Amino acid sequence: MRKVRTFSNDTALVNERRKHIIKIATELIVKKGYNNISTRELANALGMSTGGLYHYIGSKSDILYLIINFTAELTGQTLDRFTKELKDAQPADQLKESIKVYFETVDYYRDFHNFVNHIMLSLPLKDRRIVYEAESRIIQFFESLLNSGVENGQFRRVDAKILAQNIVAAANAWANRGW
Repeated sequence: MRKVRTFSNDTALVNERRKHIIKIATELIVKKGYNNISTRELANALGMSTGGLYHYIGSKSDILYLIINFTAELTGQTLDRFTKELKDAQPADQLKESIKVYFETVDYYRDFHNFVNHIMLSLPLKDRRIVYEAESRIIQFFESLLNSGVENGQFRRVDAKILAQNIVAAANAWANRGW
């Protein structure tokens, strides 16, 4: 994980400010595009000076990294939640609830998903890997649930990898189209 420079020693404040930066920056980038906003415009939208913004980040590109990292962390938190809440349920119930919660999460964080999906090709390879790994974890999670259901006799034999990828692709389409 890449470290983003800050001039503050107050970790809680830095985390709070960065969450706000991520939210506002994502909204602005989704509306205007990353290359069409300046740090001054972003700082104004945040209600701070440009210097105040640079107190919490080192560069404009750090904002991209923060958004990507937030999305990857969100994926991990979602998977952890699925694992804890559904550990004793049958595979069919696990799958049903996991898909529901995953779509709700994607819908709630629609701007983040849209941003990441649209900016992917212009990201440096190391940042793309963060996104690919997060998405791969979700796919592997659904694939594991599907395979468990087949082994348990609740599902007929399916190509779990393709079906898991389709679930994730449908969630991305949900975010992109705003269904």
